[in-house]
Amino acid sequence: MNAATHSATLQSPRTFLRSAPLYVGFAATGVGVALPGVLLPSLLLRWHLGFEQGGRLFLLAWIGSSIGALLTRGSLRTTLALGSGAIAAGSLALAFCAGRDPDVWMSLYGLGLGLTMTSITLIRRQTTPQTGTELVRLNLLWAIGAFACPSLAAHAAITGDIRPVLCGLALCFALLAAWSLFQPELTITGAPAKSPAPWTVFRHVPLGLLLMTTLITGIEASAGGWLATYAHRGGHPIAEMIAAPTCFWAGLLLSRAFWSIRDGWLPHSTTVRASLALMCGASILLISGGGGALLLIASFCLGFGIGPTYPLLLAWALKFQPGGAVFFLAGVGSACLPWLTGLLSAERHSLRVGLAVPLLATVVMLTISLLGPLGSWSQEAPPN
Repeated sequence: MNAATHSATLQSPRTFLRSAPLYVGFAATGVGVALPGVLLPSLLLRWHLGFEQGGRLFLLAWIGSSIGALLTRGSLRTTLALGSGAIAAGSLALAFCAGRDPDVWMSLYGLGLGLTMTSITLIRRQTTPQTGTELVRLNLLWAIGAFACPSLAAHAAITGDIRPVLCGLALCFALLAAWSLFQPELTITGAPAKSPAPWTVFRHVPLGLLLMTTLITGIEASAGGWLATYAHRGGHPIAEMIAAPTCFWAGLLLSRAFWSIRDGWLPHSTTVRASLALMCGASILLISGGGGALLLIASFCLGFGIGPTYPLLLAWALKFQPGGAVFFLAGVGSACLPWLTGLLSAERHSLRVGLAVPLLATVVMLTISLLGPLGSWSQEAPPN
């Protein structure tokens, strides 16, 4: 072994240790994204809110997240510190606001998540030679965090005391913000290369593909956000209220892990169609009203179907037009569908009826996938 190789070998653990806070932080954003849905039953009771107000909380949080993604420019160390600080501040405010101005604090919380997730992704993308492998790793870490969230928040769901879990999340991101300020190597820029104007996304990306990319994030956010409340309002035991979102995120985690290993086993277009068919069946089973094992199986299958679908659709859309417009529209979907679910639930006084919103969105996606040219979308797009 020569000196250069020996030096690289010695520096590898150091490099990993320097990156470890970013990995922990990205997994924590998975917890942060799943947490509002897990805590929603407690929040509705604690703050005396209805379905419509609960849906508005999701709307504001995920619009804030989309805006945060767009604002990630300039020094990534700065945006990471600001985003982590915003999550910490929003978490603390939600823990102690007692229902006063929760809309403001949810918006701040979502803004921080958007800034933090985008900053870490760009940092790792720019500092890691094997970008594809690194993005898969981040994706799995995020899913692990989302999967762990219901268990971490179980005490809050059982007792209604939301403060410990929110304060713990605030401490985690406050430490990440402080750490990032002392990392001079993170002063790389997040400004993207010259790309088409955002509004041209409607001209460059096939509308069917754009609609599917927008809807899939909304289905994930709506199901992940309302599952715990659905189990709670359906009179299911507290264990099922925790187990339902856990199964949902477990399905998403396992499917992404499986397809990352077995990529190429099936054509991507076949994977998307099969996943959407599974999602349709799971959504119908979910709103059929069955509890116990049926609820958990439906939750798992829905998450398993969502798992590979969004990454594939996003990759196809970005071939037609790189840049933030596709991410922003995906964020709009994740904001609007949970909100519409809450509106319909309030109108019909039934969350089961409200969950017809993600079911309808899944049916629309499946119809587009069967009629649209998925095979051509999955190929390299011609230069614009």
